[in-house]
Amino acid sequence: MTKPQNTIEITLDSKTLKTLESTLKSHANALNIPTGSAEIFIKKSITATTKTFKKRKIITEADLVRTVAKELNQYNADLAYVYENYDKII
Repeated sequence: MTKPQNTIEITLDSKTLKTLESTLKSHANALNIPTGSAEIFIKKSITATTKTFKKRKIITEADLVRTVAKELNQYNADLAYVYENYDKII
């Protein structure tokens, strides 16, 4: 099976999760979401995403973005939209 072009494979290690969390906090700050509530639902979303990919060692960046956005959408649709479409917006 061949790998599709333009796919980036990543692992969910602590460095990746910290980078993800800081990126989401930055987006939440830009959207003027209160810091306390943003931290709570960002951590919940990251925890749910980690559970989803627990059995997979390597995932694609597209899978990660799609799953995080889906989890974030439960708490804040604006943040989910900005995170999912960041490369298209900016």
